[in-house]
Amino acid sequence: MTVFEKYSLWIGFGGVLATFFAVIVAIWGERIRQRWKRPKLILTLNEPALTLTTSGIKGWYYLICVRNEKRTNPAQNVRILLTRVFKQGPDGAWKERRFSGPTQVQWRWPGSMPQYSTVGPNELATFGYLHENSDEFILQLYTIPNNLQRHIPKNDPTRLEFIAVSDTVQSPALIIEISWDGEWVEGRMEMQEHFIVNEVIV
Repeated sequence: MTVFEKYSLWIGFGGVLATFFAVIVAIWGERIRQRWKRPKLILTLNEPALTLTTSGIKGWYYLICVRNEKRTNPAQNVRILLTRVFKQGPDGAWKERRFSGPTQVQWRWPGSMPQYSTVGPNELATFGYLHENSDEFILQLYTIPNNLQRHIPKNDPTRLEFIAVSDTVQSPALIIEISWDGEWVEGRMEMQEHFIVNEVIV
């Protein structure tokens, strides 16, 4: 084969590849572009906040952070949902307590934030709180299904599963295990010894 023939062969092969890629772009280009530009939502635990309520009651508020890893592509109409609840039985096994959900967790400042929020870098939501002199941890939700136990008493280990959803994407699930021995203190480190909050890796 001459040099000219080899050159012609490579030119022809390049033309076939160009045609092939042009067809792919024509058929799948918009879908690829939309997938590339979609936001990416991740849920993580955040440090709890000690807050004084308007009635003068101190409380620990427990927070989830929803982070958009593609900050230049804001996620629209984001909400964090409580999707499943598990209770630990006498045998140590976790059993699901079904409810008519999912139901939305409140944003940290629900009075000043829309219920369906736009998330650029990140936002915080309060999934529950524990007030001083209270004997129950209370889930903080926009609506409470009739068959959902919102109040979680002491010595009642519970697992909560959350997801974040938007118009176009959904985050991986975040599962949190909580357990409280009934003691309430102001110190952050001391409180962590009494109210245990851990992410469950499955």
